[in-house]
Amino acid sequence: MKKLILSILIFTLSIDTYATHAAGMDISYECINQGTNFDTYKVTVKFYRDCEGTANWGTLYLDYSSSCGSNSISLTQVGNAVNINPNCLSYCNGGSGTGIEQYTYEAIINLSKCSNWVLSVCEAARNNSIGTISNPGNEDLCVEATLNKQHFAIILLHLLNTQLHLFVLEIIIVIIMVL
Repeated sequence: MKKLILSILIFTLSIDTYATHAAGMDISYECINQGTNFDTYKVTVKFYRDCEGTANWGTLYLDYSSSCGSNSISLTQVGNAVNINPNCLSYCNGGSGTGIEQYTYEAIINLSKCSNWVLSVCEAARNNSIGTISNPGNEDLCVEATLNKQHFAIILLHLLNTQLHLFVLEIIIVIIMVL
């Protein structure tokens, strides 16, 4: 009998279980201060949790790296979870249908004047409803944003140059119409 109980216990402990709450995520950033040696950014991550999955435990980590270095910081949850489909009965509000909650996280980071920063966040246990990959509950859900200050300057210069050409073209048209 002891061997049977021990065998059942070992078998039960060897079964992999997965929390499958990570339904989606997005990341954005905003420059809030430009300094001499570094710029300050507010990074916002929105995490979408399947209410049928594990409860949200409140901490996500932002990794950021470039050729100048790397670091990691915990993101702080801002406000409460928002049921994104409150008019439908779902696991989020006492029903039995699929429901999604949105959590918002933020962090303030200082980035040196490097031109190739990569910001990333990963969360374990993708939602098992995903049909495009095998065993999605075993996979991490990750989002990444690339902050290339040099590329931004080139785009800005191009936009300014385009606006200047349009302005000059408008002046030429006005002059021709007057003549």
